[in-house]
Amino acid sequence: MNSLLVRGKYVITKVVGRDDAEIITDGAVYAEDGCIVEVGDYQSLREKHPSAEVVGSSDHVVIPGLVNDHDHVGFSAIQLGVPHAPLELSGIGRIGSRQLDPYLEHLHGAIDMLETGTTTVQIMYTPGRGTAPIDEVSTDKVIRAYQDAGVRLSYAPNLQDQNSMIAGPRGGEKEFLGRLPAELGRRFEAFMGKSYVPVDEMVGQSEDLFKKYNGGPGARTIINTSPTNVQRCSDDLLMGLKALSEKYETTSHIHLAETVYQRLFGQRIYGTTPLQHLRDIGFLGSDVVCGHSVWVTDEDMEVFKESGAAVCHNASSNFRLLSGIAPVHRFVEEGIPVAIGTDDMGMNDDKDMFQEMRLALKIHRLPMVEFDPITPAQVFKMATENGADASGFGGHVGTLEAGRRADMTLVRLARLDQPYLNPDVSVLDALVHRARGVDVDVTIVDGEVVMREGRVTRVNKAEVYSEIRANLDRPLTEQERELEAMAQEVGPHLKAYYEGSVLEELRPFSVYNAR
Repeated sequence: MNSLLVRGKYVITKVVGRDDAEIITDGAVYAEDGCIVEVGDYQSLREKHPSAEVVGSSDHVVIPGLVNDHDHVGFSAIQLGVPHAPLELSGIGRIGSRQLDPYLEHLHGAIDMLETGTTTVQIMYTPGRGTAPIDEVSTDKVIRAYQDAGVRLSYAPNLQDQNSMIAGPRGGEKEFLGRLPAELGRRFEAFMGKSYVPVDEMVGQSEDLFKKYNGGPGARTIINTSPTNVQRCSDDLLMGLKALSEKYETTSHIHLAETVYQRLFGQRIYGTTPLQHLRDIGFLGSDVVCGHSVWVTDEDMEVFKESGAAVCHNASSNFRLLSGIAPVHRFVEEGIPVAIGTDDMGMNDDKDMFQEMRLALKIHRLPMVEFDPITPAQVFKMATENGADASGFGGHVGTLEAGRRADMTLVRLARLDQPYLNPDVSVLDALVHRARGVDVDVTIVDGEVVMREGRVTRVNKAEVYSEIRANLDRPLTEQERELEAMAQEVGPHLKAYYEGSVLEELRPFSVYNAR
């Protein structure tokens, strides 16, 4: 039996109210074989379990491991030389960029997360445009990367069968192809078509992943479904993946109304908002998580409440891709569950969930004394318990309670309370306002120390980085050059397709200044 006693000056077990959390001073968490057995006073637990390995000290705060509910890749666009642009134009930039081995790419992402206190991630992976949507080799490499690093993984292949890069008030991929010069249109259509396969084939391949990799509740690896976006999936694909989620009692994560162009596409094609279309076809439910949800309406708020669907907020990504600001203050007011993700677009080009929490805390504040902003406790819950629920690990991680898996993050207190912190300030408030990923000292998953003193324990970071550089520090291949050239030809046409298509009467949820 492996036993662990995790100690901290403060142990934050879970959020219990708008401003409140259960916090044990001079506390500890005792775990056996990866499962939390008892949480309480350190001295009492030490006397009760004298042979347990002690991790942490009175210089730490112990929190539930952070949950990144929305991520895709291990490398950011800028690392690969792809400039940031609005979402509608960013996809074309990755076509023709250097292709990194998926195992190395996601091992890099896993290391980033462990070093900054994330213990669980939901990865919505696709091999990329112009390739089959589910590739057995790359899938195995991605899953193995997180398993080797020790991260708890919810794996959900991003699937689509239409409009995978183009959708707006002027239509989708078919309408766009009609505007391209004939020869360029044929090349681009042939390239994009490689990503589309019959619905029954995609659903069948997805079920194969469940059978091969899904560990079930509380496991370190589970499988979820992720129809990429409403406009990118036919109704048949949406409902096929929904049925799969219901069969295996997991969640389904879908991008929703990430940009104004997506909302206007929905109004053109469905005659309603994307969320309401999901309701109309019977897709929505408490097992559905809608990533982004930036461009939703007042009517959509009621749909969320009635269906029980949740939201995943990706604040950094929405800023960097010029998508807007999700109305998270309204979601919270309406009681709609909200999780948090980095979406491989962290504000500092990393996967630091502390930064993501702080950004979420600060941007949803309107300039009026009557406005009641969301609180540090609410944001902390988004990054822990709500994230666990949304990623399919609900009831197993996200809080520090007996019976839950022993996923914990130990943060050094030095920067939080030095040189002074008013004793009336909650350590939870200080954590959300002041902590950064570099303050993380120990990361524990399933009772195993997978990062200690800033160093991951299962893989050699220096060797991984050396392999990555060797893999990428090379000229473009002939195929990459051809794809890059095609993307450069298509780019100006794509920009022109969207220009001038947004209605001026759109009114924001948030007001930051006026004239």
